Amino acid sequence: MGDSLRSNASDSAVNQDELILQQQRSIEKEISESIPLIGDKELLKSLEREYDEDQVYLSKAKELGQKYSYIRRTRPDGNCFFRAFSYAYLERLINNKEEYDKFRELAAQSKNNLVALGFPQFTVEDFHDTFMEVIDKVGGGTEANHAELHKFFNEQGYSDYIVVYLRLITSGQLQKEADFYQNFIEGDRTVVEFCHQVCRMKLSQCTKNQITSISLQ
Repeated sequence: MGDSLRSNASDSAVNQDELILQQQRSIEKEISESIPLIGDKELLKSLEREYDEDQVYLSKAKELGQKYSYIRRTRPDGNCFFRAFSYAYLERLINNKEEYDKFRELAAQSKNNLVALGFPQFTVEDFHDTFMEVIDKVGGGTEANHAELHKFFNEQGYSDYIVVYLRLITSGQLQKEADFYQNFIEGDRTVVEFCHQVCRMKLSQCTKNQITSISLQ
């Protein structure tokens, strides 16, 4: 009888896990069908209207409006920081030839830097090739480049490859400056463990360490 009770309890736990996974997949499907990876430009006023009943967020939206005119929304799938960061930066580079040339040179060299840190060359090359393809497509400084960038970032394959490569770059920078970042890693983990468990995991939320790392490169 004891074995039967334990078996029933185990089956119940498995069924509960399956229900949770099904619910998660359903939510992810609904989000993917209703929200693009990168949205079109919206007037920042739309954010104020969205929070017109929340005075705290409304005041923050108005502060943003003093500096910016537009926003773009990104799909909240755990990759939104890396996707938004890379899109915004590449969009800025389209009209800045000097900065674009400097960035392209750094991006081209980044593969060798990662391999030197011990990342598998075959894996890095695959993502790096796609990353460079997108960079090369937006280097002309024309309106067509803006459209091309938007198209790439809304194609799941290209968009996810860019996100993964940025995660690899971030992971590499964290490990390169491990002595510094170790002070901010929680849970009694090493920097390498943190990178494997959090930084390189697709759909995992970006942490402050990752944001600091990629913004200081």
